[in-house]
Amino acid sequence: MKPGANDQAAVDRDGREWTLFALDGRMKGRLAREGAAAILCDLDELVEMHGPLVLSPPRLTVTGGFAAIADTVGLVASDPETASIEQIRQVAVFAQSILLPQGRQSA
Repeated sequence: MKPGANDQAAVDRDGREWTLFALDGRMKGRLAREGAAAILCDLDELVEMHGPLVLSPPRLTVTGGFAAIADTVGLVASDPETASIEQIRQVAVFAQSILLPQGRQSA
């Protein structure tokens, strides 16, 4: 089973990578390592047995990746008068991806 667009990556206390996803209205965790035995469990069981979990930030669709968005955030924060509307929009989208629950848009 390949990770979906809305799946969340997480790492447990032993450094194992898990994919978190919703299935039939419940949150599940699946061991993400290639070739690993298919380990699938409810999120509460995963946290109980292997927690705490550290969530990875979602992947951004910004040209140039994280270095580019870091530069853009730096520009908008330090010299907003020279930032373009598109750069300000990128920073807003980035901030929303951190602050809002996964898949939710601001009003």
